[in-house]
Amino acid sequence: MFVCASLAFISEKIEQGVITYSTKVNMHKRLPADQEDMKKMIPEFSTTQSQLFFNETESLFKPVPPDENPFEQGPGIDGPRVMRMVLQNETYLDREEDLITQLKEFMGKKYIIKKESRRLPWKLGDESKEIQGYLCRNAFFTDENEREIMAWYTEEIRIPIGPETYHGLPGLILEVAINTDDMIISADKFDFRALKKNELKLPKGGQEMSDEDYRAMVQEQMEKMGAQGGQGGFRMMIRN
Repeated sequence: MFVCASLAFISEKIEQGVITYSTKVNMHKRLPADQEDMKKMIPEFSTTQSQLFFNETESLFKPVPPDENPFEQGPGIDGPRVMRMVLQNETYLDREEDLITQLKEFMGKKYIIKKESRRLPWKLGDESKEIQGYLCRNAFFTDENEREIMAWYTEEIRIPIGPETYHGLPGLILEVAINTDDMIISADKFDFRALKKNELKLPKGGQEMSDEDYRAMVQEQMEKMGAQGGQGGFRMMIRN
């Protein structure tokens, strides 16, 4: 009883707000073995920002439109410029209906994918660390693509949501690491407040497609292109 009372005391009563996350992608690890020379031409990491809007029953994870110059200088003063294109992908979670709706952009077209919000096979760990002033515990699982997913969540904010499609833990997910450092999504800023009108809404404006058909289409096109896309965006080289 004492432990329960203590947890209830330290947990924040938060029902709405906006959380800003940074997504850091290791671009060098995505290069094929026969393109090692490309590491000298592109930055090692690509970083984008997204926001998680949430209320008592819904959440929406969407990218922050970049307001900086779309061109980034590669390594070296005379190196090529890299143009970053942030895909406007969105993930909407309806916790009452156990439904996920995603807006995904691919090859210049937008698609709407709806699927059941399945329970992720989290295994709770016994490690802890502090993130942005919150005590977090770890949880992990291996996804369908054989990627190792490690999440850090805080029971101080008892909302079972997180970035992208990661959810279902006994607290807000503040960090997700995929294959250690292939991709790291981490919370940077918290704005707990009442949401404004239309800040959290169901994604629309794309061709409806099943999750299975979308994955098959992307796989087929990527094999034709011989390219690798990044989560939330991809990069192309433009020489000076």
